[in-house]
Amino acid sequence: MLFQEPLFNHPAMSEVQNLRRPESLSNPSSFFVELGRNKPGKDGTNIFIRNDYREVNWFSYEQTLQDYVKQHNGTGWGLYSTAFQYNNQDPYVADLRGDFFLDFDDEDDIRNAQEDALRIIQHLTISPNYKIPSNMIKVFFSGKKGIHVTVPYQCFGIEWHPQLDKIYKMMAEELMPFAPNQTLDLKVYERRRLFRIRGSMHASTGSFKVPMELKNLLTKSEEDIQQLSKNPNYGSWIQYASPRIIFEAVRYIKEIEQKVASRYKKSFSNSGEEQTIDFDPPCYQEMIETGPTKGSRNHQACMLVAFWRQRGYTEQEAWDMLIDWNNNSLSERELQTLFRSNFKGHYVYGCNTIKQYASCPATCREDCKFFKRD
Repeated sequence: MLFQEPLFNHPAMSEVQNLRRPESLSNPSSFFVELGRNKPGKDGTNIFIRNDYREVNWFSYEQTLQDYVKQHNGTGWGLYSTAFQYNNQDPYVADLRGDFFLDFDDEDDIRNAQEDALRIIQHLTISPNYKIPSNMIKVFFSGKKGIHVTVPYQCFGIEWHPQLDKIYKMMAEELMPFAPNQTLDLKVYERRRLFRIRGSMHASTGSFKVPMELKNLLTKSEEDIQQLSKNPNYGSWIQYASPRIIFEAVRYIKEIEQKVASRYKKSFSNSGEEQTIDFDPPCYQEMIETGPTKGSRNHQACMLVAFWRQRGYTEQEAWDMLIDWNNNSLSERELQTLFRSNFKGHYVYGCNTIKQYASCPATCREDCKFFKRD
């Protein structure tokens, strides 16, 4: 049984008792977020700009996002911010903080995504692993055919955590059985995942990402939602309860934390090499965000391992990122073989090779070593 002892006797509760607010209102500490934008071209290309890091605090965070929206809305750009906040400017080594997020998508029928979102929201409110009050859960229409659901990180007693992306991914995996239409996207749990900013416009539909009332999840048709979301201020009147620690959710996330530690158990050394690449080329970013492609998984995995080595990550860090990217696509034995070969073998892949497995959604930088190599 999952609950063999009274909740107040659980070891995690002693930690909960001493948790402070994630930011002091009297002296708010700063953190970092990354902003990005994309614009589809008429010729089928896509201009993608990111790496715009902003240092903000508890008070200035939302204003920074809205200023970014005001600056670019109406210009044809899709506007994004990272799902996570970072306690330093390097997202790959920073501790993470951010709301638990769920992304439901169905390109053919948004009602499938609506139904899955509603079922999982119901589970979040009644499950003994969560017991999240419904008025703390936020629901958004993405602007096209997606539904975003978020739960405040404060409910889980989280401040900063080095593996929050992995914890959230495992939580989503355990929620998947409650999504009968399988529209819950498990590929979005990565450190640098960008999410469309509330109030920003989707370039292909002209609709805005707006909050929705829970009652509208199934009662509104796609046409209704598209029409309502032409107004960027739709849903501004929705009132949410102030986030607070939920003991059941704290206990559950402690269990997930142990499962994550087991999954990403140390398999390689922490030795690293000198960094020879100091930025993330868009071709590699695309491979990371898209995930394994059937028929190309082995080649993509090899290139990513070589790239992470050049970025200066340790063997352990690169291995953890590979496990996360692989998402159980290739067997662990196969992964270990190609990992050892590419990390130890000092392989370097050039632009001509990379183009076979990823497109370049932005103009190559002149100092891109991959571009110059071939």
